Amino acid sequence: MKQFIIFILTLILFSSTLYGQKDTVYVPGYYESNLLYGTLNDAIEAAVAAGTINNTVFKLTPYEQYVLSRSIYMDHGQNLEIVAPKAGNDQESAPPQIVWTEEGIDRVYIIQSYGDVIMKNVWVRHADVLGNSLACSIVFENQDAANDPEIGNFDGCLFDYCGDGAEAGGAITIKADHFEGEFQNCYFRNLSDIHFQYYGRAISFPYQSSGWHYDKLLFENCSFSNISRIIMQEGNEFGSNIHINHCTVVNAIEWIWQSAGWLETASITNSVFINPYMMGYRALDVCDMGPTGTQDYDDFLDGNCDSPGGGLINGITPVDSFGFEVDFTDFDRKLFIGNNAYLYKDWMLDWYANCPWAKDKIRNRLSDEIRHPSPMLGQNEIDFIDSVDENGNKVFPNLNVDWETIYTDDPGFMVEPTNLDTLKLFIEAKWNNNADFEWSYQPNAGLNQVWPLPENMAYTNTAYQTAAMGGFPLGDLNWFPDQKAAWEAQRDAEWETIYGLLNRTTGVEKISGLVPSDYVLEQNYPNPFNPATKIDYSIPEAGNVSLKVYNTLGQEIATIFTGYQQAGKYAATFNASGLASGVYIYRLEVGDISISKNFVLMK
Repeated sequence: MKQFIIFILTLILFSSTLYGQKDTVYVPGYYESNLLYGTLNDAIEAAVAAGTINNTVFKLTPYEQYVLSRSIYMDHGQNLEIVAPKAGNDQESAPPQIVWTEEGIDRVYIIQSYGDVIMKNVWVRHADVLGNSLACSIVFENQDAANDPEIGNFDGCLFDYCGDGAEAGGAITIKADHFEGEFQNCYFRNLSDIHFQYYGRAISFPYQSSGWHYDKLLFENCSFSNISRIIMQEGNEFGSNIHINHCTVVNAIEWIWQSAGWLETASITNSVFINPYMMGYRALDVCDMGPTGTQDYDDFLDGNCDSPGGGLINGITPVDSFGFEVDFTDFDRKLFIGNNAYLYKDWMLDWYANCPWAKDKIRNRLSDEIRHPSPMLGQNEIDFIDSVDENGNKVFPNLNVDWETIYTDDPGFMVEPTNLDTLKLFIEAKWNNNADFEWSYQPNAGLNQVWPLPENMAYTNTAYQTAAMGGFPLGDLNWFPDQKAAWEAQRDAEWETIYGLLNRTTGVEKISGLVPSDYVLEQNYPNPFNPATKIDYSIPEAGNVSLKVYNTLGQEIATIFTGYQQAGKYAATFNASGLASGVYIYRLEVGDISISKNFVLMK
């Protein structure tokens, strides 16, 4: 082992191959190293010891295994980058797999990072080398006292067989005040807990924690099969910018996004949700029943009880009811949901009423205890989104659902990742006595590193193949590789559309496609104004644009626009109906550029 560590250190010190601006260290896997455990641990620790960790890319070999003999630890100021070639369509090109030793050591943290992590084309199996699922995670912790965000960028990664994550978190567990996560082309597969079975989720704060925060989460062209949730928030925690775009979700035990009611800015677009929130709800949960109640099961059937919460997001909580302080109001919140399929399979709809447990409840006149599928959004959520004032004007113009682009037909997957027999038994047990069943879809395919995987979530529904924005297929476009390149070519324009749908208050529109020579922020007109005014601005290069309003104390009052825009001239409309008369400052920021002007609201 000593010779191997020296060999790795030598590679780090003398490697002349560059990966971008970094040195590349090629790490031998389990089979390449003659069945050694810990080769990845040794390579990373050698780079830390040499002081080169931030200038090193660790490159893994396709169709190899990297057996961890201990947790990978990144201290404050240390960043980690692990990459592999993009997987192809044959066994030899399978993503390299990171697994745990079978030895009974502390295996809670796969990676414990106080810095940033980049991973590309890597298969992280939350299990030991013998196939036993473990409660373990990639964990991000607070980076430094300056509150710099911790960044996790994952592209082409597969997170497999993760149940209850570290500290009852997710496959990715966040213990940071500021976390920015991007997940592109990733697959979260069989996130089914070994005991509770419904705890597995892609990203989560630890159970019963408080104070942590997602500054940004993006899931794009990702797939999720046999999970509990994509996103979970706990306690006094929330996410500021949550975006799910072109994703495919099959079989979610509970809400797609739990505690989404605390959302600030979010979009859920161009995605497919099959069997979301399979646990469902009961008449008991929404009706005023019991000895002193005024409703019965007939009231439930007639639609006279309260609305259940939605399966996509569970509730929208008014800001003044959060229970913790935030720096935005209800009027600042933004949500757009559109171009999505949301449905339950026929077998699932049948199972609610016709599984043996449900039949027994019905036979014993206890129909109010059987479960029912949840709508995408509950009526309370819809009422909040569609709130109007006394004049019939929409109260929250930036909270919107495009119901005309919500679809409910079966997509017709080529090979659906559903083990139907055990999934049915598992769901019935959750309703009945909470017994556990192994309900994952072909977990041995992960154990044996089978590639390509047996599932195929391309689909035959031709209407869905053009139902996303721009005429592209709904869901993860990695299942439609022939259209992926065309989609990538227009990705920026698609996000411009999404950001525009999130910023309807401003009515931001491009008024000239000509590339201006400089950054310009015009004086608003009219000025003074009541209650609306227009602001023109120009940007000579594409980038992330922020146009916000502040009071004279420098406190942020409103966001007119934030998002990605192409070069050009834009016109924004700002409605200040919720503000008091006075002088305000509006500021344009693009990268290092910042321009401010004053305007006067006079009521």
